[in-house]
This record gives sequence, structure tokens and C-alpha cells, in this order.
Amino acid sequence: MISHALDQGPPIGRYSKLYLETTSWLLSRGVTMANSDFYTTPFVEFNDTKIFGTADTAAHFAKVFGDDASLQRTLSALQRGPVSFYRDNVIALDEDVADYLLFVVSGVVRSCKICKNGTRSVVSFYLPGDFFGWTEPKLSLSIEAATDTELLFIKRNGLLSLASRDVRVANVLLTAATNDLARSQEHILLMSKSAKCRAATFLTDLWVRLGKAKYLDVPMSHQDIADYLGLTIETLSRNITVMERAGLISRVPSRRRLLLQNHFGLRRVMN
Repeated sequence: MISHALDQGPPIGRYSKLYLETTSWLLSRGVTMANSDFYTTPFVEFNDTKIFGTADTAAHFAKVFGDDASLQRTLSALQRGPVSFYRDNVIALDEDVADYLLFVVSGVVRSCKICKNGTRSVVSFYLPGDFFGWTEPKLSLSIEAATDTELLFIKRNGLLSLASRDVRVANVLLTAATNDLARSQEHILLMSKSAKCRAATFLTDLWVRLGKAKYLDVPMSHQDIADYLGLTIETLSRNITVMERAGLISRVPSRRRLLLQNHFGLRRVMN
């Protein structure tokens, strides 16, 4: 059934032959299909007891694959970096990094497309611990730093070769790819919902991805979020204020810090 689903092609445009070939290659080696529900299976496990959910917490590339010292040394040999980028700097275009998978150490990365009429669409946000680089290079998505960020560049062929010999590496790559696809599917479906639903879903998803902490630090700008949700910045701000007045969220004495007060209420808005 999985092979049949792959043969039918992905349900969204930005996932192409490169993603399908990578996923099919992993499946052909007997890798177990991971749960791709990103609400219940975040890619990186965070400490549930932490107070602040922030993108400043560094993720360790080699430790994502386990504690085997020999495997960690092999993985370290495949990486370049970390390389630091300031907020709003362009990191690369997809075709510039076709030979690499990218791993976010800290901060937030956005991939986006600038249309001929000058409008911008943000396609994805990548947080600490996320892999990306599955998309077809000819799409020419711009990879940019949404905040000050650090990235690792991982040699694609070397990592896939290692995955063919080590099921732990293969499982991590498959989980990363399927979670990224699941988020993109949810994003497409979200575009048909109300503005309030889009905003509530975004904040709840970000809260989950940053570890379900008591307080949520929203690292990206309102303009970035609006371009991701297909809203104007005025509509986004208005709906955040509506949720605040309804007691669903509250602002803390910090520029970007929120307290999600009523998760049940937020879920009702999302549904």
C-alpha cells in the first residue's frame, strides 16, 4: 500500500521526484514507516518540564541518531559547519545546495517563493532539529534565515550511503521526510479554513514543535507568519487580538512571548 501511494505521487506540488526517490529508497531497505502525525510525534524530543519554548535551544546533529560513539564520529565527518546566518539573510537557493541535506542547529529557517507580482509565499519553517532539502531543486525556493540561525550542511550521498548500512540512520531520515510531508499536507488543508483557525493552528503547532513548554516564544515575525498563512499582517494581528480577548492566549511582558491559556478552546477554533 505504501508503494502504491508513492506511485500515485505526492498530493502537493513542492514534493517531487527527489523526495519520492529518497523515501522509496529507504522503504526498499526495510525501514519501518514512522508515524507522520506531527501533532503527536515531534521530530526532536524536548524536555516536557521546561518553562520556555524557544528556537534558541541548540539541537545536536549526531545525537539525533543515538549515543553510539562510533556512529557519531562517522556522522560528524559528513557535516560542514555549523554556519551562522543573521536574520533575513538569504542562505541559498535550492539548486545551490542540491548535494546537501540541511540540519537546523538553532534559530528558524524559512523557505519561500517570490512571485512575479512581488508577493511572497512562505512555504515552510524549519526549527532546531529539523532536516530539510527534500524538494526539487528546479523549484528555486529561497532558503532564508527567519531569525539568527546556525545550520549544518550534510553531504547527501554520504548520508544516504550510511543509511543503507545502518537502520538507525535510515529510520531518522524517513521520519524527518514523512514529518516534513505531513506538515506540508496540513498546510495545504489549512488554506481553506478561516483566518482565526489558521492563526490558532499555527500557534498550537509551533507550541508542540518547540516542546509544549508553559510559555511560547514566537521567533518569526508577524509578516513571516502572515505570508505563511496566506493572510495580510493586519488580519493576522486582528485575529491574535480576538483570541487574546477570548482568553485563549495572553501576552507576557515580552515582545514575542505568549501563554496559551486555553488549549481546549484553541482546539475548538482549529476544528
